Order: sequence, then structure tokens, then C-alpha cells
Amino acid sequence: MSTFLELCQAVARDSGTVSGAQPVSVSGQSGRLAKIIQFTAEAWTDIQNSRSAWLWMRQEFQAVTIAGTAEYTSAAWNITDLAAWIVSDGSVTLYDQAIGPADEREIAPISWGRYRVIYGRGAQVQQRPVACSVKPSNGALLLGPVPDGVYVVRGEYRAAPQVLTANTDTPAMPVRFHDAIKWRALQLLAEHDEAPTAMATATANLRRVVGELERDQLPQIAIGGGPLA
Repeated sequence: MSTFLELCQAVARDSGTVSGAQPVSVSGQSGRLAKIIQFTAEAWTDIQNSRSAWLWMRQEFQAVTIAGTAEYTSAAWNITDLAAWIVSDGSVTLYDQAIGPADEREIAPISWGRYRVIYGRGAQVQQRPVACSVKPSNGALLLGPVPDGVYVVRGEYRAAPQVLTANTDTPAMPVRFHDAIKWRALQLLAEHDEAPTAMATATANLRRVVGELERDQLPQIAIGGGPLA
């Protein structure tokens, strides 16, 4: 397991520009060490933002509806790290809380435009929701029809990028790919230093590790019923 501090130390060591086991902390640094810490944190953010379908960034949620309320923000359901709801076929389910999981059914994802046409006009009758959408203006998850009672909603969302700030913070992706953060940080450092040889080395190694990461942490494409790696 690589902590933020350990990653910064690896970047400093492999840069060939810092002697000894430095930095000793990610806080209170200046000059070259401060740059290394900054670039290591940026590298992790860059990797998380480079793909929208990283498997380790998919999180599950379970929440309950309020009768008469169709719109739910992440805050309303106490989700603190939401970047986007995952709304696709089969991704969101719902069941009547009074009945329990035996009542669980999928609800259909529909576009915002279609949601407005079906559920956003005229008088609406509260019923069991059968569809969901995402409101563009605030990212809220919308249920339609408006719930007529308490239902349990289950699904997935994409987490917001994790920010590394403390010595012991650990990147959430599988540990065997943590070197990608190091190589991306060294790439940023080489760009800052205008060092073409260091840039070429970092880029080649980053490409290799990210290729392995993509094969492991992106959804497989299925053609003709069989998965393709």
C-alpha cells in the first residue's frame, strides 16, 4: 500500500534531484519538495479524471423516498462524494419499504427531455415510480411518477475524485497500479523542469502502467455474448 507521503518520496527519489528520504511530511514544505508534493497530488487527480468509467470509482447507494417528492440531490440522501449518478439499463432499482426486497424491480432510465414531457407537465398522480432521470441544472436524481409512499432506491454513482492531503492518505485504486501516480507526477515535474529525457522516460512508463490499469479497471466490451478484454 502506498500512502501519499510514500508516493511523494518515490517521486523525489526517482527524479534524481532530491537526496535522502525526503520529504519527511507532505505539510510545511517549500521549494523543490513543495513542487513534488503538488505534482503528486495533481497526478492522482489527473488519473481519476482521465476516464469516466473507472471501476474503482463506482460506488453503491441505498436511500429512501419521501411521499410526494420526486427530486433527490446527493445531499438529500447523505452522499458526500457524488460526481454523477450512473443511470443506465438495470442500474437503478426500487422496492416498497413496507414489502421489502422481494418487491425490488428495475426502473427505466429516460432522458431529461422525455421526463419533462411525461412527468413535468399537467396534473400528476402520485404512484410507484417506474422511471428515473437526471436533472441537468443541479444533478438531482428524478423519479417518475412522483412517489406515493416510502420506497427504497438502490443504484450506483460515480465518485468525485479523491484528494490527497495528509501523509497517510491512500489512493483508492488497486495498489498494484499506484506507480501510475508516480510516473504521472514525474511527467509533470519533467515538464516543469523542461527536461526532455526525463519526460520521455516518465511518458513511456506511464503509458505502460496505464495500459495495465485500463485493462483491469475499465468495463469489458461484450460482442456476440462474449467479453472482450
